[in-house]
Amino acid sequence: MLNHVKINHKPPAWLTTCILPGICVLLLWPMVIKAQDKIQKTDKSVIEARVFEISTTDITYKKFSNPGGPTYIIPKTEVTSIVYENGEREVFSQPAPVQTAVPVPTVMGEAASREKARYFVLTGNVNEAIATYTRLLANDRTNSSLLAEDAYALALAGIYDAALMRLDMSWSTGSNSTDTRYFSAQVFALMGYDDLAREFWKPSDKYVAPAWISARAGLLLQKFESKQPLSTIKNREQLIANFKKANEFASQNAYFQSIALFQDITNIYPAEYLPYIGYSISLEKTGAFAKSAQSIEKAISLIGDTPEEKARKQLLEKRLTTMKLYMTSAPPVAPPTIQQSNMKEPDKLQMMAYAGGMVSPELTNLNGRIGYFVTGSVNAALDFGLIKTPETSSTSLGLTAYNRSKNFVSGAGIMMFSGNSTTTFAVKFTLGFSKMNRSRTSSFDIFFDVNKALQQEGLTTFAFSVGKSFYFGKRK
Repeated sequence: MLNHVKINHKPPAWLTTCILPGICVLLLWPMVIKAQDKIQKTDKSVIEARVFEISTTDITYKKFSNPGGPTYIIPKTEVTSIVYENGEREVFSQPAPVQTAVPVPTVMGEAASREKARYFVLTGNVNEAIATYTRLLANDRTNSSLLAEDAYALALAGIYDAALMRLDMSWSTGSNSTDTRYFSAQVFALMGYDDLAREFWKPSDKYVAPAWISARAGLLLQKFESKQPLSTIKNREQLIANFKKANEFASQNAYFQSIALFQDITNIYPAEYLPYIGYSISLEKTGAFAKSAQSIEKAISLIGDTPEEKARKQLLEKRLTTMKLYMTSAPPVAPPTIQQSNMKEPDKLQMMAYAGGMVSPELTNLNGRIGYFVTGSVNAALDFGLIKTPETSSTSLGLTAYNRSKNFVSGAGIMMFSGNSTTTFAVKFTLGFSKMNRSRTSSFDIFFDVNKALQQEGLTTFAFSVGKSFYFGKRK
């Protein structure tokens, strides 16, 4: 007979406290691993979660580390994929970035070239845009809008010095134009001077961004904005040199180049009061009155208390008071930076005047004209002149349209000649050579005129003239 012995034996304490929990962890670990979903975001970060719902637009989940916590919703556009607890992966396709349609140029002639330049800008092909604008400006360097667009293209390419030069040229020919102000702001924004950008462009019902660029300017700014400091100031000597250069620019009416230098100087050396004074002058000249007033206030706050400095401070305070009164007296409908220039100087028409002729023993030919530009390169002119020979003399008066293409001018019109008690009418054809000066304010001209009489018995006359043209006002 066998005896059955019941043994009551507890496992050692070390077994229950160490080995058995470890075994449980090992057995359950695969379940723990698979109990979480992994949400892969577009920024490469990962969210450990429990996914509850995926809609057409959103994903609903709780954090794996806090299953009893709040429920989160994330747009599907921010997620590239989800790895579920069972190992399956779901990939989400991302919509292509929304792009504003860029129309391909379809017009002809000079307008086609400008549309082509704009097309290159809109598509980010800035080198081709610059090359196209350069060719256009070779024929017309007094078109303020064209100059401003070229400045923008240069700034997109990071060629800021040239962009500022173009802005100065644009401002000199089209002060306070909408295009000049808009692209000035864009250039400063690309350079990283956001406060200047906001100062030069404050949109309103009256001042609307150019339609061709407004929809894509933000995208282009994100792509081409300067990511590095633009300052070239390394030491005190460079500060002094740039300060002198900024003042020289201001004295030459190159205000945008001056503003950029003063902005750099005041950023690097904010405790120097003299740069703020020069800065305020250049800002005022370009109609940026609010920013100019701020610069004066900053200069006043930095000036010391010596008798000489107190006298200088009083002058600045007087100037500041006058400027603020001037600003508050402007109509409230327009932005302060723009309205003041409107009050100060109304827009002028782009005009030209020519005087020239030729004198010899056999012939004296004196003529002139006054013209108005109807486009960037075409002007309609009132022609008048005097032709004298040993036998006879006559005066002329007529209307002619002239077109400039680089250094060449062509024209056609109707003339009336009076002399020897007779009056005749003729069709006038003109070919000429015209060489602009550097500032594009005048040109040296040589013209050859052919006058074909309309009467059957009339004669065809030929005449040379050498003279000079002057250009003034705002180009239409």
